[in-house]
Amino acid sequence: MPKVKVMSEACQGCGLCVGARPEVFEFDDEGHAKAVVEEVEGELGFECPFGAIEVE
Repeated sequence: MPKVKVMSEACQGCGLCVGARPEVFEFDDEGHAKAVVEEVEGELGFECPFGAIEVE
C-alpha cells in the first residue's frame, strides 16, 4: 500500500485534502493538514495545490 506524508512547512491549510479524504487527513492545532493513517488504499484522487502531500 502507498504511504502518505504531509510536509507541514508546505501546507497552507486550504483543506482540499481534508475535504476530499477525511478518513486520511485532518487538521492539526496549527491549521495544517496531517495524515491520520500511514498508508492509503489506491490513489488519493486529488493533488495538493501546494505540493505538501507525498505518496510513496
